[in-house]
Amino acid sequence: MKIPKSNIYHLMKSKAGLPPGTLIHSFAQNTSETSVRLISFNNDDYLDSYISDPELLLASIKPEYTNWIQFTGLSDIASLESIGTLLQINPLTIEDILNTEHMPKSEEVDGQLFFVIKIIGQNSMTDAFEVNHAALVLSKNFIISFLQKETQLFDPFIERIRQAYGKIRQHSNDYILYRLIDIIVDNYYLLFYQTDEKLQEIEEVLMTNQSADMTRKIQIQKKELNFIRRHLLPVGEALRVLMKNETQLIKKQHLTYFNDTADHVNHLTNGTDNFREMVNGLMELQMMNNSNRMNNVMKSLTVIATIFIPLTFIAGIYGMNFEHMPELRYRFAYPALLVIMIILGASMYLFMRRNKWF
Repeated sequence: MKIPKSNIYHLMKSKAGLPPGTLIHSFAQNTSETSVRLISFNNDDYLDSYISDPELLLASIKPEYTNWIQFTGLSDIASLESIGTLLQINPLTIEDILNTEHMPKSEEVDGQLFFVIKIIGQNSMTDAFEVNHAALVLSKNFIISFLQKETQLFDPFIERIRQAYGKIRQHSNDYILYRLIDIIVDNYYLLFYQTDEKLQEIEEVLMTNQSADMTRKIQIQKKELNFIRRHLLPVGEALRVLMKNETQLIKKQHLTYFNDTADHVNHLTNGTDNFREMVNGLMELQMMNNSNRMNNVMKSLTVIATIFIPLTFIAGIYGMNFEHMPELRYRFAYPALLVIMIILGASMYLFMRRNKWF
């Protein structure tokens, strides 16, 4: 969900002149209450707890375990700054974490890998897009995910870890980073399926009902596709940067996984291009339907006008007030003239129908 322009303006105004790394809110009320959850596991053990005091977090991290810290809600700047200090996260990185308008990117700072990505979903009530800012920090001893709002997107993955499904507990922190990114990217496919269904419905309506006006719905789909593409393209670039840097924090055998996710992003990006072409085609179909409907209206009006031209001519002649018009004195002149006009109009109508003029 976009921040209103007024809030962005005040944000930029308040940040102007401040030292780098100064932490200020970049959102309004669109965030959850702050909570810290630590999931630690190895091949034989699984620990899941909420940390009420950030000062206790460092002591709870077990070097021999895979440690996934979930920091949800960015409203408590003091807790965020405290965790950043404890885990030795660069202040500029903390500033980017707090900036919910930051676009996806990947960089390695002070021996830690920083990855920003957006979780996009649709409100079931309003059907509007909702964006959840996600920042991931990978270190040697932990992986920490900062989320703007609570999400159930990762619940199935957490359950797989809890149940020790397959060899999932044998993986290290960098594999957790891959899985989090991959889950978010896979969620984009759901948006694509929904968009495809909407475009198919619009096309069906336009093909079966030429009088339907779907312009507004087509424009909405165009804006949604541009919105998805704007957040998707930087993800592909961030993954390319991550693999190109060959960081020591990611095992070589896991780079294949990140490459697979990059392929998914590339596939989705190509999909947005195809959808945009489809939207343009639907808009052209809408314009063609409007043109055909207008042509049909003009054709009907032309037929009516053409039929009435000779009838108007006859009526005009006998509407003249000349004294010496012999037909005016005949008893059956009026009904005879009406019959002639009806026959003439019907003849013209049948002639135009036979020649398929309408």
